[in-house]
Amino acid sequence: MEISYLPSDYLVNGLRKLEDIQRKESSFFLRAVRIENNSSNKIQITQYRFDILRNSETLKTIIYNENMIRKKAEDVNNLIDALAHPDLAKFFLGTAEFWKKENLSLNELEQNQETGLRLEHFVYMDKEPVDQLIFTVLYTENNEKKKEEIIIPLRQYTCKNNYIFPLKGAWIPVNTFDNPYEHRRMHSQEFGFDLIKVDKDMNLSSNSGKKNEMFSFYSEEVIAIADGVIVSTFDQLPDNPAAGELLPEEDLGKIIAESGYLPVAAGNHIVIEHPGEEYSFYAHLIPNSLKVKVGEKVKQGQVIGSLGNSGNSSAPHLHFHLMEGPDPLTARGLPCKFNNLTGLEGEKIETVDKNFSIIYADLSLK
Repeated sequence: MEISYLPSDYLVNGLRKLEDIQRKESSFFLRAVRIENNSSNKIQITQYRFDILRNSETLKTIIYNENMIRKKAEDVNNLIDALAHPDLAKFFLGTAEFWKKENLSLNELEQNQETGLRLEHFVYMDKEPVDQLIFTVLYTENNEKKKEEIIIPLRQYTCKNNYIFPLKGAWIPVNTFDNPYEHRRMHSQEFGFDLIKVDKDMNLSSNSGKKNEMFSFYSEEVIAIADGVIVSTFDQLPDNPAAGELLPEEDLGKIIAESGYLPVAAGNHIVIEHPGEEYSFYAHLIPNSLKVKVGEKVKQGQVIGSLGNSGNSSAPHLHFHLMEGPDPLTARGLPCKFNNLTGLEGEKIETVDKNFSIIYADLSLK
């Protein structure tokens, strides 16, 4: 039996400090698992087991029975059908192909057949972070009970640069990494978030049909989070006409044919390379608002574009994330810490990890 997983080599532990209860929350995603029968005999998988460890001590165990294993395999089949275009597969998995559809089965595998699971989210709260996940497959072969396991390291990530926030003033982050059903489901966006503001009546101002210009923060200046070099841009997609309204499918189809799915999803965007092979990504910008070109060096705080409503966007906002490579489809997403953020009561904030909180970016703190 051969077991492989995504992201390969290790999983990033999205650690949060829960001050109120004096605990640290470990939160990590096992994006995909592939299990192949490389034996000449038929095998039947009977159980999956996940063990969460710290310093080689098992702290929590999760077990899936045969019925759950079959449902997970069916979910993989459905996903492959939904991600027919390689760009879509990269969005979710970081690679164009992981499982071989023609070899997929459920929990009974003939030679060279495979099964798998996807998007397993784990959360564990304790005084210290966890550091290891062990995945074990129990199965029978020729009426003999066997097992195979893999050890998956969990790593806390430390940014290599001092970053400032990509916008000035007060903002509300949404779809942060404490929500496992939005950005975290996608490979490079795992620790990404969207930024919006409330209107004068303290409403989120996402009324369907509301024109872009009616949002007070539409066209706000987007700034570089650190010194770096522009490695890619896209500036050719019109803004969506209003909140809740996308461009015509014919126009989107033309963009996909010419430039792939990334512009349709991210709209007009910028990727900046920073020292230490960290890359920042800014999406949904106003067309023709980009003030930088590929190869240009930028300084921390430099204006690079304007907040818009282009691409897969329900209303004006900025999508931001940090990643370990230049390709927003295949690069691993990374947690990003900022040094110029405070909360509603003036408390220092480093990581944007709470949905619908209020944060304030002060350039004087950088």
